[in-house]
Amino acid sequence: MSTLLCRQCICYVAFGLTVIPVAATAGELVVHHVPEFRVHVTEMPKSVAGMSVNKLVKWAHTGDPAAENALGVHYFYGRGIPKNQQKADIWFRKSAESGNANGAFHLAFAYNFGEGVPTNTHKAVYWWQQSAKDRKK
Repeated sequence: MSTLLCRQCICYVAFGLTVIPVAATAGELVVHHVPEFRVHVTEMPKSVAGMSVNKLVKWAHTGDPAAENALGVHYFYGRGIPKNQQKADIWFRKSAESGNANGAFHLAFAYNFGEGVPTNTHKAVYWWQQSAKDRKK
């Protein structure tokens, strides 16, 4: 296996009475193939810190909540890409709906101060509460 710190996503497929693990694949993810067991393992990053914008975009489009949140932060502050608060809020929402506490917090912040979305304190409170719930998981 790779020396990268990763978590493994494996789904199991039943063939007759034998159950073997098979990995889901998406984009240009690292996939290992072990011929004797016919097992594919897809590695996902534990952290997106220091990841390039191009990699963040790829991971965000595969549905990784941490990458979605990080891409939202890049759009919000204009780090490596043009500043666009509306796109940032879209990525924060995707991240928050996937259960990412940081995404929910950023979305609540945007609703509270009207950054990229219309000011709405009710939605801000809702997303702050979701953020608190997601942190306890």
